[in-house]
Amino acid sequence: IDEGVAYGEPFEKATTALRFDGIGARLDNVSIAKTGGTITGAAFVGWDSTYSFDADARHLPIERLALLASSKVPLTGIAEFQAEGAGTFDVPRFDVRFHVNDLFYGEEGIGDVKGTLARRGKDLNGDVNAASSRLTVTGNGRITLNPNYDSDLTFRFHDTSLDPYVRLFVPTLSPFTTAEASGSIRLYGGLAGVDRLSVDSTVDALDVKLFDYAVKNATPIHLTLDRQMVTLDELQLVGEDTRLRLSGTVSLNDERIALRAAGEANLGILQGFFRNVRGSGRAAVTAAVNGPFRQPQLSGSATITDGRVRHFSLPHALDAVNGTIQFDSDGIRLDGVSA
Repeated sequence: IDEGVAYGEPFEKATTALRFDGIGARLDNVSIAKTGGTITGAAFVGWDSTYSFDADARHLPIERLALLASSKVPLTGIAEFQAEGAGTFDVPRFDVRFHVNDLFYGEEGIGDVKGTLARRGKDLNGDVNAASSRLTVTGNGRITLNPNYDSDLTFRFHDTSLDPYVRLFVPTLSPFTTAEASGSIRLYGGLAGVDRLSVDSTVDALDVKLFDYAVKNATPIHLTLDRQMVTLDELQLVGEDTRLRLSGTVSLNDERIALRAAGEANLGILQGFFRNVRGSGRAAVTAAVNGPFRQPQLSGSATITDGRVRHFSLPHALDAVNGTIQFDSDGIRLDGVSA
């Protein structure tokens, strides 16, 4: 077969020796060529709807697989797998062991990814392990192959760098901001739609460095998604002269946000958001963000004590900054602030 398609996956060429033996058809010495990779194996198909097979795939480019194609952020890497199975077409059974060398998500490396898949009827069970110098992630769970794709999946991550992957979606994030986290994520419900999906995530350890200023979480961070509502339980960030509490909700259904922040912060935190700014000193902060995603309303105040702010484009810093800054959606008011 030249220029064929099987289960939606195109290939350049396939050859096999075909035998009929009365109870079914046997395919011996199967060889399939796809974008520089090869799949070899053998199979039997019985007239009574039974089957058995084994397959061995080598050097398959991930970016050329229709199953994993993505127009936004492409996956790249070289995949191989071994598969075998025996069952009926009504109740399929098979097992797969896979390995992807040097998997990349966009320009960010994920590393070597290994795992297994086992299908028993409509249930697909599996586990995965991804490791590189930047992340360590393990996962396991079940997906039921029904219209809702009912699932129960758990992923655990340890000392995993978050900032490289956040920059794929927020390219303006300062290059001097780094973050490492350890924790777990559980997804359960229907994968077919976010309205049927629930997510329960706990971050046990979060270490953030904003140039030369470091903050971390004081208590585990709990984040949930239920009925299209994302809820952040109280997040406490601590560092030198910093103790901030953040909490709130994000509604995906009507695209509204309601977040609150309060506490004391070292102005060194500015370094994480503005790459050309350096800061020091203390600020007592109360702030809230409310309203629709496209036009959120910001309000709050910051009382600064002995602050210092320097922008790289200016020859001098502002020192001994003291006073209260009020801010809302219209702008910033500086009444009685000295520097």
